[in-house]
Amino acid sequence: GTNSVSTGNSRLVLSSDVTNNNATANTIQDVTGLSFPVVANQRYSFRFVIPYSAAVSTTGSRWCINGPSFNELAVQSMYSLTGASNTINYVSNCDLPAASNATSGITGTGNYATIEGMIRPTADGSVIARFASEVSGSAIIAKAGAYVDYQTI
Repeated sequence: GTNSVSTGNSRLVLSSDVTNNNATANTIQDVTGLSFPVVANQRYSFRFVIPYSAAVSTTGSRWCINGPSFNELAVQSMYSLTGASNTINYVSNCDLPAASNATSGITGTGNYATIEGMIRPTADGSVIARFASEVSGSAIIAKAGAYVDYQTI
């Protein structure tokens, strides 16, 4: 037989744009408002879907998560590099990758990031999307309507 557990899926939607145009290049910051709550020793799957804009196509970005301490974390992030390619990362810690990529696919809107994976935290807290701009003072903007789907597994 097959064992199945209904865990339900939850979605949180970003209600307003969040801008990172820090004066210091590659400064990571929260996508404020795009997070979900976690409880210690529960395992979660998650998928952030984040449309974003870039001030110019020569401004790259990086996309990752932050959260409470954990004993299991596996994350894949994927985001625009050119009009026909993406940057893809596989990481097992928060705030990685450490460096931004070199470009965004499109000036203005039309860029897209996903961050997905699994986490089993050792403390209660929140898992939040984070991002950085590769160029000082050049805006990367996470757009309203971005969302995260998550569930306990």
